[in-house]
Amino acid sequence: MSLADDERRVEQVYREYFQALGSGDMDALAEKFTFPAVFKGFLDDVTIATDKASLLSTYRSLIAAAPKAAHSKLGNVEVASVRPGVYMLTVDYEQYGPDQTLVYAGKAVYFMKRLNDDFRLFAVI
Repeated sequence: MSLADDERRVEQVYREYFQALGSGDMDALAEKFTFPAVFKGFLDDVTIATDKASLLSTYRSLIAAAPKAAHSKLGNVEVASVRPGVYMLTVDYEQYGPDQTLVYAGKAVYFMKRLNDDFRLFAVI
């Protein structure tokens, strides 16, 4: 695969992840990861998920710590090659309350690596 093909697939895996997260389909979300996986987000400390059960527990904590929003709007998505088969995806996003007021605006960084001819997440920062 070419670099451009890899970058398109990395973006597609992210969109699938975001759809699974937004719909609450935690089984589909877990399929997007390889282990161990590192998380920070709105958590006080870095957390490492070693399997599906610890991943789901981590996401419960992440969701509980995140600003409460009715919906999110994605902005710029940028993919960068870190080394062969490893990519960093940076996403700008905004979260809005039910009355359409801005609750939070920020960035999230996702790391993916090639695994069995596809890409899997291994870090969410």
